[in-house]
Amino acid sequence: MVLRIRPRAVIVTLIVLLAGAFVARAAVPRRVLLVYESESTLLAARQIASGFAEYMEANAPEHIEYYTEYLDTLRFTSPVHSRRVADFLEAKYGQMDLDVVVTAGPGALRFVLEARDRFAKDVPVVFGAVTENSVVETLPADVKGVVSRFDLGKTVQLASRLQPRARKVVVMYGSAPFDRKWGETALAVLGERYASLDVEYVSGLSLDGFRSAAAGLSSDAALVILTVFQDAEGTKFVPRDAARKIAAASSAPVYSVYSSYFGSNVLGGHVGTFQSVGAQMAALSLDIVRGDLSAPQTTPARETALVDWREVQRLRIDDVLIPDDAEIRNYAPSAWERYRIPISAVFLVIAAQMLTIAALVYQNQRGRRLEATLASERIELAHLSRRSQLGELSGAFAHELTQPLTSILANAEAGQKLSTETTPDMNEIRAIFDDIAADDRRASSVISQLRSMMLKGEASQEILDLNEAVRQTVALARAEMVARRTEVEVHDELASVRVKGNLVQLQQVILNLLVNAADAMADLPPRQRRVEIGVDKGKNGYCELSVADMGPGIPAEMQSEIFKPFVSSKKGGLGLGLAICRSIVEAQGGKLFFDDGVKRGARAVVILPSA
Repeated sequence: MVLRIRPRAVIVTLIVLLAGAFVARAAVPRRVLLVYESESTLLAARQIASGFAEYMEANAPEHIEYYTEYLDTLRFTSPVHSRRVADFLEAKYGQMDLDVVVTAGPGALRFVLEARDRFAKDVPVVFGAVTENSVVETLPADVKGVVSRFDLGKTVQLASRLQPRARKVVVMYGSAPFDRKWGETALAVLGERYASLDVEYVSGLSLDGFRSAAAGLSSDAALVILTVFQDAEGTKFVPRDAARKIAAASSAPVYSVYSSYFGSNVLGGHVGTFQSVGAQMAALSLDIVRGDLSAPQTTPARETALVDWREVQRLRIDDVLIPDDAEIRNYAPSAWERYRIPISAVFLVIAAQMLTIAALVYQNQRGRRLEATLASERIELAHLSRRSQLGELSGAFAHELTQPLTSILANAEAGQKLSTETTPDMNEIRAIFDDIAADDRRASSVISQLRSMMLKGEASQEILDLNEAVRQTVALARAEMVARRTEVEVHDELASVRVKGNLVQLQQVILNLLVNAADAMADLPPRQRRVEIGVDKGKNGYCELSVADMGPGIPAEMQSEIFKPFVSSKKGGLGLGLAICRSIVEAQGGKLFFDDGVKRGARAVVILPSA
């Protein structure tokens, strides 16, 4: 008997068998359980989940069922909580066929290793977001993962590079067990000095205490914020939220070892992004789902220096200090990077127009000569203004000289009489000579100051004491102020306020402001005429000189015009005094303005750079 095999029947049978195989395979889907040690709102957990999901979506060829659990063991640390969670997971997944369990965080890894026999017996484990110190020495062969360094040492080295003038680094961490563990690690890694920086540790504070401590830091400090799961008052936080509030209050640049802190006033850090860690964990998980267990037990996380470009610009950090291999976030491409081709075309056009460039160079040189001429004329104008000002005060200067000269004459006549006596009193004669010498020095001082202010020359700058400049000018104008029945009070509490400037020109400015103040009070009763001169050290390396009067103040319609040439509130005034004074101060690197906040009178303020 011959058995005939029909091809059509064979094909149909094969199709049925293959379809049955596919149906059977589809009946048992691939399942992945993700276990996070934190709660679901933590940004790090969301970033890991995002990286994991994106990699799986792009690389998994088949449908996979995902299940997610959040242990929240960072806030609920008791063993009772862990046992209850284990009971819950056993009831939920104990009868389910899982292909791989993925853990995020050291707490999740420890929990799964201790309890997986209850809900995922013999199921391979992939872990991530853990440090080398968090991994037990001997892991089961089917447990593999991604190890992050959270390299505090390299983060401090990055801070030292970005802040060449930094002297210390301040490390802040909270009071939770996890926070304190971080503090112990930081002390072991950094010690008391690291990367040429003194290391200071700040813990055991409330959140407001951390913010106050950060606000009190000097500009030569770097702040590293680790974690604040709980502060000293027992208040619990999401670490990123706590770090954001501390960083917002900090007066020093802020660094972190966590990529999730970036975007909240954090300048930089040596980090591995949680998103990339999630992608690495997904790659290991997908290999295991496919049956490939050849990966090493630990894979280092991809880490690099991370710098926030917005903070670089806000803190005015030179971008040449950024490491070449650093990843820069929030970077705005330069015009060259965005418009390279059009700019290149422009350069070609410019290259073809060399004659135009030569003309521009000539014009530039001409402008420099004009600028030099204007500077010379400014000096000449200041000298003429000074001579005019001294001419107006000539009567007071004459009175200032008359007093010592009269005293010299009287003492000389008394000395002549004593010398004709039979037994002259030598002590009395010596006292007369002392008085003559003192009066002579007084007259000489007045003449010397007048001569120096009358001379014309280059406005050379030198280091001088602003207090002394004020005292000399007030002494020079003393007779004029007495004649105007105006009291001058000088506030110079600091022993020395050193600035770099030209003494004669500064005296001209002070004298002009002093006379203007006296003019403004001419209509007041004499007992109300008082000028206050203050000398103090300001912020950011500048010194401040102020001249305040009790007059009617600057009219509202003149406040925006007061420093313009030929604008004056005096009858017969040319309106050049304040304009010249401002040009003098600005030429010496300072500023001259009127304080808008005074309630009475006018207060002129001169800001000069400290020496």
